[in-house]
Amino acid sequence: MAYDGVDESKRWPLSRFLIVGVVIAVAGYLPLQCYIIFGPRDGNPIGLGLLAVIGILLGMIVFSIGVIKRVIRYFLA
Repeated sequence: MAYDGVDESKRWPLSRFLIVGVVIAVAGYLPLQCYIIFGPRDGNPIGLGLLAVIGILLGMIVFSIGVIKRVIRYFLA
């Protein structure tokens, strides 16, 4: 195999992208869900909603990178 300039030990394994993507999405959504469950009924958590949207989108992007890398490695290996 040709040396591509990146040490193999410094790369993230494919499963780490998938796990980190899910953790980011859950960490972004969890504060909003806790507010919905335990917060006041007349509250309006705009900031938590924005955090959830950004966190879920970022988590989906990281998760998608992991899936794309897994598919590429499956077909090229």
